[in-house]
Amino acid sequence: MQRIIRTKRSGQILGSMFCLLGFIVLVAVFWKAWPNASVSSNPFSALWSQILSEQLSLASWVAVKLIYLVIMGTVFLVLGVAVLALSRQIFYLSGSAVSLQCPYCKNSWKARRAMGWAECPYCRKFIQPLTAKKGM
Repeated sequence: MQRIIRTKRSGQILGSMFCLLGFIVLVAVFWKAWPNASVSSNPFSALWSQILSEQLSLASWVAVKLIYLVIMGTVFLVLGVAVLALSRQIFYLSGSAVSLQCPYCKNSWKARRAMGWAECPYCRKFIQPLTAKKGM
């Protein structure tokens, strides 16, 4: 069977933007917490404690804890991957030949798919062919 994948451009752009935004937020959190955690003897537990306790000042009046940014970045990343996955449509086409028959002259011919209307190659009439048998 032949597989055709169609993607929606708007879904691809939106999903890519969400993924990029989530990745940027997670990198910013890591960038802020890593210098203090890297000097510790156990850097992973120190990094986790930095993420839980430290705040990032976005403006003079807005301060956000790093754990909230980690949650927000993870949500954006997962949402972006979900939008990217759902913006694809996969169609399967059968590759088997179908035998079509003219209702007037009763001649048969093979085609890759059953057609609604076609021209009979023998009597040259525009007809709706009958399906003689499938899977030749």
